Amino acid sequence: MTEFRNLNGKRVCDKSDDNRIVEIVQKDCLTRITANPDGTLKIENVHLPPAA
Repeated sequence: MTEFRNLNGKRVCDKSDDNRIVEIVQKDCLTRITANPDGTLKIENVHLPPAA
């Protein structure tokens, strides 16, 4: 995964090495966007466990 930062230096997302998946984490939610071979997108939202 390669991390991407905005102009303020804040991390906004991670991109997979095969350029098919982007992951965005905000608070306790992970959004994963996957590019399918047919050109459609699969969008998943997952609650993350609280940090210890």
